[in-house]
This record gives sequence, structure tokens and C-alpha cells, in this order.
Amino acid sequence: MSTSSSFPPVYTEPFHQASENLRRALPFINQHQTPVNPVNYAVWYEYVSGTNQALKKAIDSRLQQKQKITAEITQQLYEKYVLMGMPERLEATNNGLRLVVDNTMNQINKVELAADDFSEDLAVQQTRLEQSEDISVIKGVLSEILENTRRLGQSGNELKQELAETTQEILKLRSELEAVKQEAITDGLTGLLNRRYLNKELAELCHQGKNVFTLALFDLDNFKQVNDRFGHLLGDRVLQFFASLLKKHCENQQHIAARFGGEEMALIFIDTPSNIAMQIADTIRQQLAGSNLKKKDSTETIGAVTVSVGLSQYQPGDTTLNIIERADVALYESKAAGRNCITLR
Repeated sequence: MSTSSSFPPVYTEPFHQASENLRRALPFINQHQTPVNPVNYAVWYEYVSGTNQALKKAIDSRLQQKQKITAEITQQLYEKYVLMGMPERLEATNNGLRLVVDNTMNQINKVELAADDFSEDLAVQQTRLEQSEDISVIKGVLSEILENTRRLGQSGNELKQELAETTQEILKLRSELEAVKQEAITDGLTGLLNRRYLNKELAELCHQGKNVFTLALFDLDNFKQVNDRFGHLLGDRVLQFFASLLKKHCENQQHIAARFGGEEMALIFIDTPSNIAMQIADTIRQQLAGSNLKKKDSTETIGAVTVSVGLSQYQPGDTTLNIIERADVALYESKAAGRNCITLR
């Protein structure tokens, strides 16, 4: 089983699968005469693994048009589909923050200078007042003090306005950072959490070793036939529909739903023994099988779509790899048993 795209990229394929991806990627690199460097290898590795659907579609489109994929094109594909444009967005946000800070500091410095000048002028005017008994001179001194006070007040107002604008800009930047953070842990198609976040949560739960939790892996049955018969757009809608079923069972719960890769999805049932997790997973299985999905703008159904499930409950001493492997084995046993069923290991 392989990973879906995330930032930074995470690769958790077992040795044999990674080796197979290497074997399949090298001919593409040689065919397009690009250097075997980390960027080119990452692009073709993700392409042959089939997990990064957006990248695969972009490359397939070029291949169908018999366009050569040069090192320059590969670099662009890497930045857009492997790194997901995140470095540029983070850099733009950082630049925005630096600009906000610089502008605010400049305005503060201006007010400080104006205050220093005002303080010095007050000292001068105080001396003039102490040394003068002429009414006209005293009036002139007071006029200068009032004018300087007005200027200082104007500087203060300008700083206040600048700070108000800065606050709005910081709120925008914070929103952008939050969006970047959210996108880094979210699968773009289904809206579920991505594989990277799932691995992180599993690792933390295994490290704590104090929660009873169960991992369920779901794999849509014969999903390639759905794509081949009805097209990838409808296939995407099926994935989104199934993701919505998983989300419903996470509402008001601390369960975690994630896209595991391709048509595979996962649920971590927190503080949930395996028998209860099996009941919930079976409910999800039945809901999908009875969904009677229809083609868009049509009453025609696409037939029954089913899912096979493999579950594994945490055992003391488990690592992330241990519990995923057991759930993976259980999933393949469900497939071998005829699909549309659940196995616990």
C-alpha cells in the first residue's frame, strides 16, 4: 500500500514495492533523457506508484500528446505536484510578515523622533517662559507648543492607523498560514486528512501506549472498473461520497479519518475496542453498498459499489508499521474472501 501526496512528501511503501517502483521509474527517466537526480526520480516514482493522481494526469496528458518531458518540465511538475507549491506560499507569507514588521517599525521610529523633538522643544520653550515677562512672547511660546502638540498628535494618529492596517494584514497572513498548514495535512480530493497526518497520529498513539484504539483500512472493490467504465470524474465523486460516510462517523467523536492512498482510506477509532470498531466499520460498509449512486444529471445508477475492510487493534509494543501491516493483511484476506466484507487481525 502506498501513500497519497502530502507536504513534505512521505513514502512508506515496503521494500518490495519501493523496489518495484524503482524498476518501473528508471525506463521513464532514460526515455526522456533526464538525469537520475532526486527531483526527476521523485516525479517518476510518484507517477508509477499511482498515488499522486494530479501528477499522473498531468504527465499522461503530455504523453498522449507525445510531448517530451524535459528536466525543466520535470522540475515544474515536482514543484507543483510533489511539493504542492508550499515553499513558494510559505516564502510569500514570510515576505509579507517581514514587510509588515518593517513598515510598523518605521512608523514607530517616526513617532519616537517626533516625541524626542517635542521634548527638546518643550525644554526650550520652558526656558523662554521662565526668562520672559512679555505677553506677546508668552503667546508666541504657547502657539509653538500647541503647534508641536498638534504635530505629535498627528504622528500618533498615523501610528494608530498604521497599527490598525498592520493588524488586518497580520490577520490575513495568519489565515494564509492556517490554510497552508491545513492543506499540508489534508487530502485535496476528499477533504480527509492525508497519509502523512495519519502516520503522525498513529506514531503518537503507539508511543503513548495508553489508548485502546483500532485501525481500519478500507479499499473500494474493483474501483478501476468504475474509472474505466464511467470515467475518472465520476470515480472521484465516488471517492468523495465514501469519504463523506467516514466523516459522518467522526462527527462528535475523536476518531480520525484519512485517505490512505488511491481508493484506500483509513479510520483510527480512538478509545474504541475492536468489536465496536467492527460494528461501525460494518455500518459504513452497508451504507456504501446500499447507496445506489447515480451518474451526474441522470437517473442511471452505476451499480453497487462495495468496500473491503481490514481492522487491527493496538497491541502493547506496536509500532506504526506493525499495526498497519496487520490491518493490511486483514484487508487482503477480506479481498480474498470475496470482497465486501470485514476481517480483524
